[in-house]
Amino acid sequence: MKTSLFKLSLQRGIAALGIIILVLSMTACGASPISDTTLSPGTVKQTEPVLPAVIGQAQAADLMEQFTPREVPARPVDARFKADLYNFSASLLREIYATDEEGKTTLISPLSILTALSMTANGAREETLKQMEDVLFGGQTMTLDDLNQYLHSYLNALPSTEESSFAFANSIWFRDMEGFTVEQDFLQKNVDYYQAGVFKAPFDETTVRDINDWVSTHTHHMIPSLLDKLGEKDRMLLINALVFEAKWADPFDSQYSIHPGTFSCLDGSSVTVSQMNGSEYLYLSDETCTGFMKPYQGDRYRFVALLPDKDVSFDDFVASISAEKLEKLFAGVEHTKTLIRMPKFSYDYSRSLKNILASLGMPLAFTDAANFDGIGNSRDMGLKIGDVLHKTHIDVDNEGTRAAAVTAVMVAECSAMPMEPKTVYLDRPFLYMIIDTENELPIFIGTLTRIETP
Repeated sequence: MKTSLFKLSLQRGIAALGIIILVLSMTACGASPISDTTLSPGTVKQTEPVLPAVIGQAQAADLMEQFTPREVPARPVDARFKADLYNFSASLLREIYATDEEGKTTLISPLSILTALSMTANGAREETLKQMEDVLFGGQTMTLDDLNQYLHSYLNALPSTEESSFAFANSIWFRDMEGFTVEQDFLQKNVDYYQAGVFKAPFDETTVRDINDWVSTHTHHMIPSLLDKLGEKDRMLLINALVFEAKWADPFDSQYSIHPGTFSCLDGSSVTVSQMNGSEYLYLSDETCTGFMKPYQGDRYRFVALLPDKDVSFDDFVASISAEKLEKLFAGVEHTKTLIRMPKFSYDYSRSLKNILASLGMPLAFTDAANFDGIGNSRDMGLKIGDVLHKTHIDVDNEGTRAAAVTAVMVAECSAMPMEPKTVYLDRPFLYMIIDTENELPIFIGTLTRIETP
């Protein structure tokens, strides 16, 4: 869909916040004795400030004085990056939904996952790197250096205002132990492209506390903790956090627009919910579903809901999600009055992505044969990815979506008869996204198949 369509602001919206945290744990394997982390001082000139990383009485050593971010090439979003991020998002959602055993209600941030994995890939070599490139961006149309440039430009270009705010933070934590040397080039690249904080820590209970404090701070306390403990073989964690908060451009009236309603869950049960009623003017449809876009204030971000037709099973619908399907839906948006109903909902979601990523095409990174020589003395230690953890939280109500975005000028012939409004009532399982309107890329994507009531 052309960018100009998204710049027709309706001045409608909801208070919204999306929160994501993703962690990669690099686990040592093999019999080599591990024992004093060395790191040579940085020598590059500082060109921009580094984001603050930890507050409070942290026990981890903040090494940012040794690093200053260098200027990196800008690479604005183009068709190549959009296609790859769509494909990555769709593949992740399909695989996660198909293997979910907790009721099929999911929520992920493809952008957060891609960021943390890209940081890690900067230390991968040979076949390990090739497999990661194949999963992250198809391995054909760009290089890892291209992806670093795209993500740096995209993350820093996403708009943030008081009404619709977006923020991200990255950090790298590695164990302070004799014999474990971390390559400065690996850390420097992640400082340059991802503004990552760098911390050396004992990986004991104080490190768990420091990491959880960092996570809580950078998710606005929506995700209060990430870890219960660190394992003896854990050597490094790479963490990304995303936060999105925005108000609806057109909030649901709390007095007149909210009524009790019924939501039919995927398992056949029904639950009484607080149902929000309103109208929007961005209608989506294809041969399998109907939906709508609901703008946030400023129309820089939008909430997107897709409801499968009644004769389409929800499982089959999620399995059909692809880059081509999403691009076609967005390109065919109709500017027409649409009566909508949607439930208030709130939930947390967490998932290990180890098996998902292995099945998508990068199994080597999780085995003893992995090659992460670019991180440090990994060949001596046999570094591999131990796990990829993903946590999300979301609240959607009449004022907004808390957790972790036009003006449509309706031009019609005065002589035309009024059109019957479209309807999209989200009273059964549906798929939803939060997208940036400039590029139509999903920052969050999830499925709602059941609603828990107090």
